Amino acid sequence: MRIALTQPQPRCAVLADSLRARGHEVLELPVRRLTAVAAEPPAARALAASREADWLIFVSPGAVEAALPVLLAQPGGWLPRAGLAMIGPGTAAALHDRGINPDALPIAWRLPDQPPFDAGALIAQPPFDQPAGLRILVLRGERGREDWIDTLRARGAQVSPVAVHQATVLRPPPTLLARAADWLVRPVGPHPAVFVFTARDAIDALGDALPETGRASALALTVHPRLAEALQRRRWARARLIEPGESGLLAALESAAREGIDAGSSVRPS
Repeated sequence: MRIALTQPQPRCAVLADSLRARGHEVLELPVRRLTAVAAEPPAARALAASREADWLIFVSPGAVEAALPVLLAQPGGWLPRAGLAMIGPGTAAALHDRGINPDALPIAWRLPDQPPFDAGALIAQPPFDQPAGLRILVLRGERGREDWIDTLRARGAQVSPVAVHQATVLRPPPTLLARAADWLVRPVGPHPAVFVFTARDAIDALGDALPETGRASALALTVHPRLAEALQRRRWARARLIEPGESGLLAALESAAREGIDAGSSVRPS
């Protein structure tokens, strides 16, 4: 299958290599590059103080990739007393891949048990629904939503956001954008091209850069209902929800290969 990825670098390149090894033709169209700053002040000071935290919340696989090496390098190694929480299964998989999971360490472990996988779903669960007195570190990028953090504070938690990576804007080369446009207007074989979106900035950037022709038949895969609605507003008529992470993407691709364009969960704008 032809698959266009928009995840941030370097994650985009890693996923592209994995898909190519499975025989897919892949275009890398990231609009951001994430650079770890977890080892630099002030993030390093905040992570050094993580021994005092009751919970660490990783908001994305990128936060895991940036912060975990610094945490593991602390004197005394990993701290099992802190509970670990994450927004969704993609972030949980990033921890599992590095040997951090409830089976390996005596730690509390929380993530939303069903879609939508977002911060609102996480803080609706114990102990974050009644977090008074808890000391929480939120490991994220330099920018992010503040509403759910404000909610935790209003409920009595002590919350410290820590920026462990920063983003640089990327512009996909015109040659790759031309290939992506060609995939849209001239599909090859029985399956249309698949475009994968995990963030709003990629939807907007490619929405401006690619022609609308062909979007109605292309399969647009995404991880959250809000993103699916944004895709539909951009004329990606066949936006489908998938599970976050590589395993969710692979399952969606296998389903699409077996069943055609109707694979996945249909989403209607509210």
